[in-house]
Amino acid sequence: MKKFDIRKKFLSALLLILIFACIAVSADRQAEAQTSKAANIANLFTRVNPSLSAKKAQEYSSIVIEAGEKFKQDPYVIAALIVHESTVNNKAVSKGGDYGLMQIRWKVHAKAIKQRFPKVKKASDMFDARTNIFYGTEIFSDGMKKAGGDWKKGVLRYSAGNKKLVTKVTKTVNELNSNAKKK
Repeated sequence: MKKFDIRKKFLSALLLILIFACIAVSADRQAEAQTSKAANIANLFTRVNPSLSAKKAQEYSSIVIEAGEKFKQDPYVIAALIVHESTVNNKAVSKGGDYGLMQIRWKVHAKAIKQRFPKVKKASDMFDARTNIFYGTEIFSDGMKKAGGDWKKGVLRYSAGNKKLVTKVTKTVNELNSNAKKK
């Protein structure tokens, strides 16, 4: 009986080691995929806005990845929104009063933004890339929930029904996915 118990414990220990090894490999692959996505996004950002430094493009892409993880959204969709909303211009302001990278409509969202981000007091505070991307992703995420998880319908909600934006975002997301497959 003792030999059987020792073998059983040995096999159990071996199984645990294999499980932990698989988890570690999976985590490494996931981190590698995120790094690849961030690089792909940064390349897109500098291509769309040549005046954007590589350092800023990397900073923005890292924030996009982080916001995507937090709100469980595809970072390629977030990046495509940034490209088509502001041309990756952090200081962009539309005639309608939309601010920053994700063109947040201050008049509509000011109260919620101030509650969520206490340091934000005025519209120009939306030029902070992290605040803008996180709040824009949160708005998009809410739209996605209302759209039943369909990201194209989520973009429609985000953009108040702009079908042309959906077409542009779709094209950019497809381009990013295609570039990722080539690597």
